[in-house]
Amino acid sequence: MIAPTHTHAPIEKLPKAVEESDLIEEYPTAVKEARAKLGLSQQDLAFKAKEKVTVIQKIEIGKMLPTMRLAKELEHILRIRLLVPRDELDIPVPPRRPSPSPRVTLGDVALVRHKEGSDE
Repeated sequence: MIAPTHTHAPIEKLPKAVEESDLIEEYPTAVKEARAKLGLSQQDLAFKAKEKVTVIQKIEIGKMLPTMRLAKELEHILRIRLLVPRDELDIPVPPRRPSPSPRVTLGDVALVRHKEGSDE
């Protein structure tokens, strides 16, 4: 008898829009406030999201990032937006530093004389 090559259901591919999205920076606050607004306990939210309570607790204190799938599930349950397209994120652009002035080295100013033949 040949054993099956996998025991779990195959992993579905995430939609391209989700793959090109990022989690908002203030996700812990958003999850906690939305859960409280709906009157759900952490246990209730964990049950609805099919997750462990400790996962929800860690997400709410910012010690854990939810997976893309869990983020989409939380968006659906809590009716909030956690994933935004990367082009909508307010990523601060690092200030441009002026390019350093070229440094002059000893090799740049030294005159090197080469001996031609062995006259001396």
